[in-house]
Amino acid sequence: MKKALSLDELRSRSELRIADLKEHPRVATRLMNVKVPSKLFEAIERIAKQLDVSKTDVVVALLNAGLDAARAKLSLESPRRE
Repeated sequence: MKKALSLDELRSRSELRIADLKEHPRVATRLMNVKVPSKLFEAIERIAKQLDVSKTDVVVALLNAGLDAARAKLSLESPRRE
């Protein structure tokens, strides 16, 4: 049985990255119904099976990685709007 994580060790799902998929705590979520191309779904399913994690976790990790890339690109290309 895994030991309980301390508050410092807890990471919210909004911080989940692909490298974190093996071990992370469960946090509150909201349902989002999204249609994706079949090939993308199959790739997500394959990754989930290889890592022995849920498809939801893979999708969230990939979305977070994409958001990181978008933030980095946007911050380099234009000044922050306030």
